Amino acid sequence: MWSISKRELRLYFSQLTGYLIVGSYLLITALILWFFNTPYNLLNTELGSFSPFFEFMPILFLFLIPALSMRSFSEEFSQGTFELLLTKPLSPAQIFGGKLIGIFLIICIALFPTVIHAISLEYLLELNSTLDWGVVLSSYLALLLLAVLFVSTSLCASLLFKNQVASFLVALLACFAHLYLWSFMADLSTNLFLYRWLNSLSASEHYFGLSRGVIALVDVFYFLGLCITFFLLGIQLIQQKRN
Repeated sequence: MWSISKRELRLYFSQLTGYLIVGSYLLITALILWFFNTPYNLLNTELGSFSPFFEFMPILFLFLIPALSMRSFSEEFSQGTFELLLTKPLSPAQIFGGKLIGIFLIICIALFPTVIHAISLEYLLELNSTLDWGVVLSSYLALLLLAVLFVSTSLCASLLFKNQVASFLVALLACFAHLYLWSFMADLSTNLFLYRWLNSLSASEHYFGLSRGVIALVDVFYFLGLCITFFLLGIQLIQQKRN
């Protein structure tokens, strides 16, 4: 499985595409946090909170993760290397898991430099004022769980299509549904029980629950349950291709 992950990392960082995607993500993040006059600008927050970063990051992930994942299996199909992959002594779980870990590591590499923004913000705070690093770490955990969900969903989309554009669009729609569809349907409901139930299905509800600094098991289990579901779906799709 680790050999698949290393191969995925090599594919992205042996070409200009990987650097462009990660570089564009870091540039957009810096511009939004410090230069553009938006509600997410850290200098516009009176209390010096780093929460604006975690508020707009899911929106960036909606485009970043499908863009990183769209070629994982689609390119294997178009180049005819997927059949060669199946001949290796690897189970479908190892193939899908290897791809997932590879993309997840790329996201971790892209996320790591963003800690500099939090450190910079703390230096700008008044004397004897510090960021609540417990909340920051909890928010990063929420972001990583959301990333795993988006990666596993996007990889399933990549397994369905040989065309990378189609894979990207389907992954984008699926991740958008995870994040906003259930909340939108909940807002249309007039029944309180139905409203709460639909909201509980929304990834944004659990993401922002964790990003408030409270690590509730229900939020963690929500992400783990969905990730396992899409992992099993990916295994099933690979098994169908093999058969």
